[in-house]
Amino acid sequence: MKKMVLALMCLVLLTSCGKAGNVESVEENVTPQQTEEATSSEKAPTTEESEAVDDDSLIDTDLSQILDISECDTFTQIVDKVLEPGMGYTNEKIGDTDALLVCGGAYDNMDGNMAAIDSTIYIYDKDGVPTCLGFVSSHGTAYPLAAKDGILYVAIYHGISTYTITNGELIETEAAWTEYDENGNETYYYSKDGGDATQVDSVDTQTALEEKYADATILNFDVISE
Repeated sequence: MKKMVLALMCLVLLTSCGKAGNVESVEENVTPQQTEEATSSEKAPTTEESEAVDDDSLIDTDLSQILDISECDTFTQIVDKVLEPGMGYTNEKIGDTDALLVCGGAYDNMDGNMAAIDSTIYIYDKDGVPTCLGFVSSHGTAYPLAAKDGILYVAIYHGISTYTITNGELIETEAAWTEYDENGNETYYYSKDGGDATQVDSVDTQTALEEKYADATILNFDVISE
């Protein structure tokens, strides 16, 4: 069972490339691991570093529901014509695919980066047209999105998941996490390539993913100004 909100939404609206389109209901794959604070890792910053953006921002929002890119032919047009002040963007290669990552809001991570916990991911489809591929959200500003060697790292509730893009699809390649019962007893889980979760004997797999996350590079988003 996946542990992230992953909404594969590619809304084609009838209006032109404007600031905001009509919100349509879409099918979501909602997972329970999204609801509480993620596990500790070497990247955990101080309280000041964890300070979130303004409450009225669009942080942690799947922007494909509100942005109309139907008349945009390039990533540059999305940035120049569609994104609203306060939103952020960055270009990143995920797998072998060039992607535009757009966040609802970014924050100063106190390490030289304007970091984000959410990203709506756009790629060029087989016809060279920008399309929304999906949405990921890391759990809490202490654990911003990071990437290394084509792998996108996302913190989940008491764990880590990783993503890549293969054949035009966003794939959760690995996820490892810990669940606790009412007595505080730990149970460890692992899933691979989007498959079902299986119980594992130790926290070692999760620890290994956390170490990879700690070694990855925090994504730096350029923020759209007023």
